[in-house]
Amino acid sequence: MLRRWLLCAVLAASTAAGALASENSDRAQLALWRQVSFPLDNFTRISSHFGWRGSPTGGRRGEFHSGLDMPAPTGSYIRAWADGQVSDLSYDSRCGWHIVVVSGDWKSVFCHLSGVAVQQGQNVQAGQIVAAVGSTGRSTGPHLHWTLRYQGKLVNPELVIQAMALAWQGGAVPTVAPAADVPVEAQQDAVPGEQEP
Repeated sequence: MLRRWLLCAVLAASTAAGALASENSDRAQLALWRQVSFPLDNFTRISSHFGWRGSPTGGRRGEFHSGLDMPAPTGSYIRAWADGQVSDLSYDSRCGWHIVVVSGDWKSVFCHLSGVAVQQGQNVQAGQIVAAVGSTGRSTGPHLHWTLRYQGKLVNPELVIQAMALAWQGGAVPTVAPAADVPVEAQQDAVPGEQEP
């Protein structure tokens, strides 16, 4: 119940740019959005949205942010967004300790972890605890950085959260499409486990 309330709050408070694609009445799409899980316990806000932003570490140049940043106390649980398999568990200087979960055509990346509760190759279910919030890698404080890709293309996770909330409220569920305005460099820039074999 709390998770649904949080998603509704995010939907109401969202100011992210971009629009959802046209409505999709397919029952399979509705079932998908009802089966997935909000990925963060102790959620309070989004500190950095998907898209262009200033450098969080004080650089003068803008940069494209490939996911959502959600601050939470160190150790807060991170949950699998959808059923899938852990395809990578490793360290990267930007993403810190991270895991990649493949769920069919979808790929979730959870970054800056302080601990991990799964192993590479392990199957996970939506809502299962997979890791804990931390501040490893290029980070200004404890938070979850969540990146989503559909068929290899970046998707704004905020639009996914909105679709989830609409599905749970019984509303018309739109199709969530990959972001159209992603620079080529950002689309190709991936942590090791995101890269196609």
